[in-house]
Amino acid sequence: MVQKTSRVFALILLNIVIIGLFFNTNVYAQDGEEVSYYVGFNEGTELVWEVTEIDALKFRDLFGIDPNFEKGDQIRIVIRAITEVTVSWRIDYEFWDYKTDWALPGEEIVANLWKNTETYGDYLFSLSPVEDYLAAVVENLPSEYDVSGSTINKRGQTDVGEDYRWEKEYDTRGIPTIETYYNAYEEIVARVEGTFRIISFGFYFIGFMLVVILGIIVVSVKRYKIRFN
Repeated sequence: MVQKTSRVFALILLNIVIIGLFFNTNVYAQDGEEVSYYVGFNEGTELVWEVTEIDALKFRDLFGIDPNFEKGDQIRIVIRAITEVTVSWRIDYEFWDYKTDWALPGEEIVANLWKNTETYGDYLFSLSPVEDYLAAVVENLPSEYDVSGSTINKRGQTDVGEDYRWEKEYDTRGIPTIETYYNAYEEIVARVEGTFRIISFGFYFIGFMLVVILGIIVVSVKRYKIRFN
């Protein structure tokens, strides 16, 4: 009896933890409050992106040069320091390019993410809350840019005069998960995807999961009462 009781309480505790995780991954400013943009990832975060699609011929036609990477090649970043200053967030990270030896020290790079959305400059990362930040950013960008949720697009011309579309999708932390280049015919020329990709849960999904979880708790408790009454 004691063992079965422990199982019921363990199940309830597990469900409470899951609920907490869902809510912690979806925190946004509400009720018209002013958004304070921040860095959504931590020092020590390691990120690896892999080339999942590449058409060397289309790449050459689009950019006028051959790609310096192949399908399956990877780049790596390790976040070394995150510092908040008055007008920006400073990100110090170590970078390993395609076909470099990860056993050797990477290139040290400093990136500044300006809090003022009017000074946005095609950053690698996005500040958080991501959708709020990008929505504010696009208001001050030229018409070549557009934003949909956590994805930013840019249309332009390469140095050889070819039209292209560049698309970058971010996760809830402000880290790019997918970056893609398309040619004028909307054909994929090159795509890089993060090996760390996480699922972004919406509020409708969370509501559904809460109903399911509460149902499991109720059923578990009822079974316990039936067995031991």
